[in-house]
Amino acid sequence: MPPANTNTTATANGTRRRLIDVAERLFAEQGIHATSLREIAAAADQRNTSAVAYHFGTKRGLIDAIYEDRLTVTTARQLELLEAIDAQGRGRELRALTGVLVRPMVERLEDPERPSWFLRFVVNAMYVEGIAPDDLRAHPWTRGLLRLHSRITRCMPELPDRIRENRWDFFIGLLLHTLAQRERALQAGADPGEPRLLAADLVDAGVAVLTAEVSEKPW
Repeated sequence: MPPANTNTTATANGTRRRLIDVAERLFAEQGIHATSLREIAAAADQRNTSAVAYHFGTKRGLIDAIYEDRLTVTTARQLELLEAIDAQGRGRELRALTGVLVRPMVERLEDPERPSWFLRFVVNAMYVEGIAPDDLRAHPWTRGLLRLHSRITRCMPELPDRIRENRWDFFIGLLLHTLAQRERALQAGADPGEPRLLAADLVDAGVAVLTAEVSEKPW
């Protein structure tokens, strides 16, 4: 028989996982400010309405846990692919780098074992001040994104700094909204098309957005 503390740890980990999954779904469906910690605890079948506070401290702590839970695996995959293109001598090519950014995010949506509301949660978080992880240096689970941001923006030396950052923001917005739509379609049982084709289209669109000619005169 396993020690009692092992069972207690397993139960706590299971509760934590349940709270993360439920919070991700409710934040995606209802919005972050519109969802209370008590509501999350109740939806996760926790009789103790302070369960979220016990495991995460605050709503901010819970939000960070959702990001960490999903992005840890994505970051590891991005770093793996980055190492692979470096070994091929393609680590400074914009198209290859854009593929490293896109591919793991598409792959993660196809996990049949764990339905995702994460991209819809992220899209919601983009419009709530102070929620999205803007400082990519602050967390280990954004290391892949930090390295890709640095390399991708260096691939556009002819563009002014402000334009380069705008293009990055434009592409990230396009990527997140497109994948949030796919996430919803998958969950609804629709056929959103071949994931490899979507990834290729997103890479093409990303390269086009990032490298589009700058207008000489704004209207």
